[in-house]
Amino acid sequence: MYERIESWRAQNARQILDKARRKADDGAGIDMDRAHPRLMYILLDQGSWHDRGPVQDMWAGLIVSSCAGDARDESNLIFINLLGAMTVNEIAMFNHACIVANKIASSEGLIVAEPLLCELHKLRRIAGISDLFSLDRELDHMRMLGLFPYGMDSTEDSLVADITPSTLALHMYVRCLGHAGSPAQYFISL
Repeated sequence: MYERIESWRAQNARQILDKARRKADDGAGIDMDRAHPRLMYILLDQGSWHDRGPVQDMWAGLIVSSCAGDARDESNLIFINLLGAMTVNEIAMFNHACIVANKIASSEGLIVAEPLLCELHKLRRIAGISDLFSLDRELDHMRMLGLFPYGMDSTEDSLVADITPSTLALHMYVRCLGHAGSPAQYFISL
C-alpha cells in the first residue's frame, strides 16, 4: 500500500513540475533553480497530495512565483500553508471569487475587491457541494483562513454568502498563477 501511495505522489509531483516548467518558459524564461530549497521541498511535498489539474496548476504557479523573485524570499510559505489547508471545494470557491470579483486599486496602491455576494444554491454548484451544512462549514473555514469575510444574509427566497476575496486572497491568487510581483502589477496589466 505504501509503495502505491509513494508512486502516486511521485507522479503528481512530476506533473506539477512539468506544469511549472511550462509556466516558467511562458514567463520570459524564469530560472527554475532559483527557488529556495526549503520552499521547493515543501511545495512538492504538499502539492503531491493533489491529482486534480486545476489544483496542480496552483501548486505549479507557486513554484514559478518562488523562482521568479528573490531566491531568499520565503513569503510563499504563507500561500503554501493556505493552499495546503484548503479542500478542493474551497479552491473552487476561492478561484471563482478571485476571478469574478471586481478589483480596484486603493489610494495606497493595494488591490482590493468590491463586495461579492453569491446565493448559496449557486455557490453549491460552483463548489460541487450538495449538502448545505458542508458548504457552510467550508465557508467558515475560508473565513477562518482570512480569505473571505464573515457574513451571510438572506433574501426573500435564498441565503446569500459574502465571498469577497480579501487582499490576502488576491495576493495568493496572483502567486498561484505564477506572478511574483504585486497583485496591483498583475491586475493593472490585464
